[in-house]
Amino acid sequence: MKSEKRKIAIIAGEVSGDKIGSDLISEIALVYDIDLYGVGGEELSRHGLRSLFPYEELSIIGIWDIIKNIFTLRKRVNSTVKSIVAYKPELLIIIDSPEFTHRVAKKVKKVMPNLTVINYVSPTIWFWRQGRGKEMSEYITHVLSIYPFEPALYKKLNGPPCTYVGNPLFENILNNKLNRKEIENKNKTIVFMPGSRKSEIEKLLPPCVTAFREIKKLGYEFNIEIPTFDHFADYIKEKFVNTGINYSIYSSDSKKINSFWHSDFAITASGSATLELAACRLPMIVIYKLTIVNSIFASAILKINNLKNVSFSLPNLISQKKIIPELLQSDCNSKKITAELLKMFNDSNMINDQLSVFDNIHEIMRVKVRPEKAAADIIRGYL
Repeated sequence: MKSEKRKIAIIAGEVSGDKIGSDLISEIALVYDIDLYGVGGEELSRHGLRSLFPYEELSIIGIWDIIKNIFTLRKRVNSTVKSIVAYKPELLIIIDSPEFTHRVAKKVKKVMPNLTVINYVSPTIWFWRQGRGKEMSEYITHVLSIYPFEPALYKKLNGPPCTYVGNPLFENILNNKLNRKEIENKNKTIVFMPGSRKSEIEKLLPPCVTAFREIKKLGYEFNIEIPTFDHFADYIKEKFVNTGINYSIYSSDSKKINSFWHSDFAITASGSATLELAACRLPMIVIYKLTIVNSIFASAILKINNLKNVSFSLPNLISQKKIIPELLQSDCNSKKITAELLKMFNDSNMINDQLSVFDNIHEIMRVKVRPEKAAADIIRGYL
């Protein structure tokens, strides 16, 4: 039975964090009346969130982005810490945008040492900066993980308690499951996702378009489905002018999911999209290019001589098998992309190996309780 309002501070970065936070708060609100304060977007505002500033400002990725925005970032961190401490919450939840949210959490915890701090969606300590895992135990009370391999890693690194609660993205795809079509003609359908940020698209689009043109010259007939954001559509269209390639471009989420279920294979930027494709059992090629500065920092932090030795796509990480082709940095060129596309057209063993990995991923990822409910149950225990 609900009583007085519980004061919860929450900081959610990006669209996905706003949605995850909103679903979580919906579950917590089934038991408690909540007063919500912090940073978020439209989804959290529906729960009465008073946001300190537009959450779009938290879209910071990579070392170079942090360096460029260091003074603005520092100012935002300090003002957010001051506001949250003045608010005196009994719980702080941070989601995504770790370069901001973790800086805030660390500073707030120093002022309010008894405050419970929940990190929903872990930073990528499995890719770089593993030292952060142990450091987080000083200011994070509990990590709610969306990847099944993370709890063991946090334990190994002497980090805070970590619980895999399920992956909202993965579950959403399966809740919208469609029957995969039977291929009725020789034309293949390729899902193409060159990234969700301008910097990604600018690097990944040109070599892919060149590869598509090469495939077409070899006599292969295919259609390309390109789910993207509206503000990138014109830029992408310009690159396909006079190529003679059949393509369609759209921003509808339902169309995107439909294309995942009804296509033959995909070529995609590394990221959460690879997990969506694995949920749909759609074979894929994963591509990625860091900026020069980010690449240098990544090499140093990873303490390796060659980034090729690192598996960076989620399906490979989850299955612990390097079956999904990964083209990183200098390997992400039109020649090697063309070669991998030809394998997708002609190598049935490669396709079947990926499908087998996807079956394994489904077994590992699926949960009996909805992720937001499992997360809310843990948080209610602290409240």
